[in-house]
Amino acid sequence: MTSHLARDRRLSPLGPGGRPFRGWRVVPLLLSLAALAINAAILLSDRAPGLFRRLSARIDAGVSRAAGATGVDVPGGRVRVPRSDFDVHVLIWGVAALLVGLAMWSWFSLAVGSATLFGSSVMVELAQRSYSNSRTVQFEDVVANATGVLAGTCVVAVFALAWNAFSAMRAGLRR
Repeated sequence: MTSHLARDRRLSPLGPGGRPFRGWRVVPLLLSLAALAINAAILLSDRAPGLFRRLSARIDAGVSRAAGATGVDVPGGRVRVPRSDFDVHVLIWGVAALLVGLAMWSWFSLAVGSATLFGSSVMVELAQRSYSNSRTVQFEDVVANATGVLAGTCVVAVFALAWNAFSAMRAGLRR
């Protein structure tokens, strides 16, 4: 992200240490817009809950078979996958936040992009009331969306700080 390192002409303009080439940031930006569209389609789909339930049942059966084959005693005979789709919301919005973060080049743009993404996730949740017959607005889903956006943003921030430290160390070795 933009810092004192951005003023050092010897550092590569790629990456969080300086203003990036526009072309390099276009791909993550387009991917983040695609992720937003895919997330909206998934969360507004009437078939998504059934798909996730079937997928969860397959995972549940596979884990039970694997546990039985290894001789692991599973209390109750079955491993249960949580019925909540909290983890799905965290995953899909975390990936979207990661892509948005990769398209940003300053701390301010990262904050604005992440806030915009979270606002979009809330709008998609609220749209479920109007555009879906089987989906409902749930506060837990909004919390999961916020968790995913925050996690993705934190991953990008940690990467940016590590990149800045690496760039500063590399610049110091060249002097």
